[in-house]
Amino acid sequence: MPRPGLIVIPLLVLLAVVGCDPPKEPISENKQMPSTSSGSEEEAAIQSEAAVDHSNEMGFAKISLRRDDVYQEGIVDSNRKEVVPLLPNLLVNDITGRLALVQYGRKFLFVPLDQGPVSQEDLESVNGFQYAMPYSCGVALVVVDDVWFFINADGDKAFDGEFVFAESFHHDRALVKNGEQDQILDPKGNLVSELHYDQVSPQSPLCWQVTNIVNGEYLSGFVDLNGAEITGLIYDEVGYYDPEVNRIRVGQNDLYGFLDDRAQIAIPIEYEYAEVFHRGKARVTLRGRTFFISPEGNEVPE
Repeated sequence: MPRPGLIVIPLLVLLAVVGCDPPKEPISENKQMPSTSSGSEEEAAIQSEAAVDHSNEMGFAKISLRRDDVYQEGIVDSNRKEVVPLLPNLLVNDITGRLALVQYGRKFLFVPLDQGPVSQEDLESVNGFQYAMPYSCGVALVVVDDVWFFINADGDKAFDGEFVFAESFHHDRALVKNGEQDQILDPKGNLVSELHYDQVSPQSPLCWQVTNIVNGEYLSGFVDLNGAEITGLIYDEVGYYDPEVNRIRVGQNDLYGFLDDRAQIAIPIEYEYAEVFHRGKARVTLRGRTFFISPEGNEVPE
């Protein structure tokens, strides 16, 4: 059973099958919401002004409204009837299948959407989590009292293990920090690998950045999702992974280039200067000449 105080709105139905890839962001349709037959005229008027995001496969969608400088979010079903009311202190973080992850005030709640309308009183009556991420690979990452762990579809702990930091699962792997030890786990909580580095950082969905501090210098490389080395600690500068162009900017001995999501060289490390990509191109300098390149490394107009 969950610890006391961890019960969120009960998960009375099984989750729809959730894969291990991160969910895609909803695409806003920017359309107006038709009024429903229920509720007061004032409520219908408010609903008619609300923007409705793209519905998921079950017909549920986030709605949003800015009125009198107050921003509100809620959730509607396939008939555009409110399941979670428009509220100014509510953020809809994710809707997957029949389950939503919302942030209400400072707490995170998993809300089943096929159990009938949820009221503001319902949201206020449960303790929720300090932090939570959507379900992935059958489990969800949650935080209570600064302790990170995973819960299953019933809201129980998915496996033994409490961490000082953890990532959500993707491709059947998650990075966790167990005390001072960085580890890779599978969705059943089995240890895949221990990472013996000074620092381990998330990068692309297919690799992690690993770093050792040598004589005050930070030297970084990459490991795959099983902890196997992709590159040695050869980079003295590493930027963030940019999913829009599938590139990671890296520096080595005062020269710069770009890696792909598997930490393989995509654009040679030969530039004296390189900026991150912006709107599909990056400013670089090669042998004193400054120009722009595409994610494939080809020169493009400014």
